[in-house]
Amino acid sequence: MYRWGLPIFVMIWIGLPVLHADDPAHPLASSAASLGDPNVDLIDKPLPGEKPGENQNSKSLDMDSNNLSTFYIRTGIGLSLITEVSYPDFGISGNVPMQPGFATSLMLGSQFHNNIAFEIEGGLLYNSVYQNQLTGISATDMTQVTNIQLFQVPMMGNFVFRTDPLAGSMVRLVAGGGAGGIFRQVFITGGPNDTTRSQTLSAYQGFGGIQINPGEPDLMVDVQFRYLNSITGQSVPSMSLMGTVTIRF
Repeated sequence: MYRWGLPIFVMIWIGLPVLHADDPAHPLASSAASLGDPNVDLIDKPLPGEKPGENQNSKSLDMDSNNLSTFYIRTGIGLSLITEVSYPDFGISGNVPMQPGFATSLMLGSQFHNNIAFEIEGGLLYNSVYQNQLTGISATDMTQVTNIQLFQVPMMGNFVFRTDPLAGSMVRLVAGGGAGGIFRQVFITGGPNDTTRSQTLSAYQGFGGIQINPGEPDLMVDVQFRYLNSITGQSVPSMSLMGTVTIRF
């Protein structure tokens, strides 16, 4: 009897793990395994619809360059200032002191780079002479000058550069320049008859200012100082201080 007892005991001892191999795991087994790493539940998991490694900070940094529309329209209005000059091309002699007038513009542009844009601009600048400073001013074929009005219509192609010196703030610096043509027309009132004279010349301009994002990604507000003059012919240095609104579409 003792001869068969030892082999039977060894066979039972070896078979016990095999009999329990398919039994369900103990409910506390997974909890015990997780105790080995206390930080396992502290790892950030991606939100629904978010790729692993992507976060909201990276989205906000790339919003201006990736999510905004390429094309925009910009319009503005401001103050037109012209220095005291003579107008020999219009038959006017003597320095003509022009009082401040108004300037307006309309631009269609493309923001093809995060810091560079190209735009086509059309505008209108209007100034008239100081009524009490007409002494010594005369015009060809006129015996008396009672008023002088100057209209300027520029048609320009501009490159616009903007920088972000405050790293992500709502304020940016803007500068640029362009070239094209300018149409000028002068209305001279007096005797014996009123006269209208005009000319079309090649022109250039430069501008600079600040750009503010009021919180809407597709809306920008600019305040710019602009200088405009012709390349050939009559030199009429024209400056303007203009506020513009940019809408992307």
